[in-house]
Amino acid sequence: MSNIIQKIITISLYALMGISVVLTLLFYFGADVPGTEGTPMREPVVTETILIWAYILVGIALLSALLFPTVMMIMNPKNAKKTLIGLGVIAVIVFISWQFASDDVLPLAVDNPDNVPHVLKLAGTQLGTMYILLALAILSIFYTEIRGLFK
Repeated sequence: MSNIIQKIITISLYALMGISVVLTLLFYFGADVPGTEGTPMREPVVTETILIWAYILVGIALLSALLFPTVMMIMNPKNAKKTLIGLGVIAVIVFISWQFASDDVLPLAVDNPDNVPHVLKLAGTQLGTMYILLALAILSIFYTEIRGLFK
């Protein structure tokens, strides 16, 4: 059964790659929209098709990124516990960042629609989370290198 699934996945990946290559070739070497040929603003006819194909590929990637880990967690509950602990740690980091983020409106000379408390709170949370995760990554690199010296 696993061998059959592997063959199906391989064939599917080759099909997706083939369609992508054909669309790319049509984009660069295919016809242009009438009136745009030979101008700096030339537009290939398949532009809309390529954008739709990109959305389809992103959807497939999103489904794969959600579906396969979920199946693996169900099949192997011990790893599910570790995964859920990791998600919990990330949730705590985001919560801490949310608590420290400011929602004070910035005194800007130009009126900006994004200069509102909720957007500023989200931006501050994202920055705080990034800084904490960056610090943890650097500390883990140092820990791994120092640990290797004492073995």
